[in-house]
Amino acid sequence: MSEKSIPVERMRSEVALAEPYIIRISSLYDARGIHDVSRPHRLNFSALIYITEGEGVHYIDHQRYTVRTGTLLTLGRNQIHSFAKNRSVDGYVLPFNCTFLSSASNDPYFDVMIAALSHINCLPSIGDDIDHLFSTMAAEFASTSEFKVEIIRGLLRSIMLKSVVPAFKAHYDDAPPVVTSNEFYRLKHFVDSHFSDRPSSLDIALALGKSVKQLDKLAKSHAGESVKELVDGRVLLEAKRLLAFSQYSIADIAAQLGFNEATNMTKFFKRHTDVSPKDFRQLCRMGLRQK
Repeated sequence: MSEKSIPVERMRSEVALAEPYIIRISSLYDARGIHDVSRPHRLNFSALIYITEGEGVHYIDHQRYTVRTGTLLTLGRNQIHSFAKNRSVDGYVLPFNCTFLSSASNDPYFDVMIAALSHINCLPSIGDDIDHLFSTMAAEFASTSEFKVEIIRGLLRSIMLKSVVPAFKAHYDDAPPVVTSNEFYRLKHFVDSHFSDRPSSLDIALALGKSVKQLDKLAKSHAGESVKELVDGRVLLEAKRLLAFSQYSIADIAAQLGFNEATNMTKFFKRHTDVSPKDFRQLCRMGLRQK
């Protein structure tokens, strides 16, 4: 991997793709070292981080969060995060493949849980009922029960549906409704996988076997945006991540994101943020991160 790029952390085994694991924050620091855990890195999976003692800070994308006993952090796939350079907290890290959340192919809650993971990154203080659910789930990882995986899935879904999803729906007017299919997840997954190709609405419709009208209706009903706006939003998010955390030049970033010229990316970036890529990068390096 190029030294200019953002490190990618993947699930540690094929088994972990189907069966999540849990680790103490203190054990993570001991196993990987301060330099490794405090270096911004992109997750190729989802994760919950629950603080059980202490007070400190945690970084997710362009935000710095103060964390303390009772704080729950959530991370969606492709988000960038880092632990503090000086460990002052302990708790649990639960990495999992996002598909682990699904109870069935037509799970009515899957889309909204996935959306909530990457939008609600910090719940400053969860209640005793959620603390109990997390403690029960952490203990279940030591179980020898033949139902262990399903019990953990159920507890994880309960934590999501009792805390993270309600927070998402309370803070975002465009929170997706409860639906009976995972069609929006398929659309989001395609955009996540192909955004750097700058696919048109027609390209995506053909790939997913839908009409442009059907896809735009799906996107509008779940995110309040058109398919083009979903693609533009993902390109913008990646531009911000690369500007903030990589050492690539602005011209290199423009090329990676499918722009013919760096000036085209600059116009695109300024249109959406009112600042230039150069100024955004400078603000991030000064610690003045923006959303």
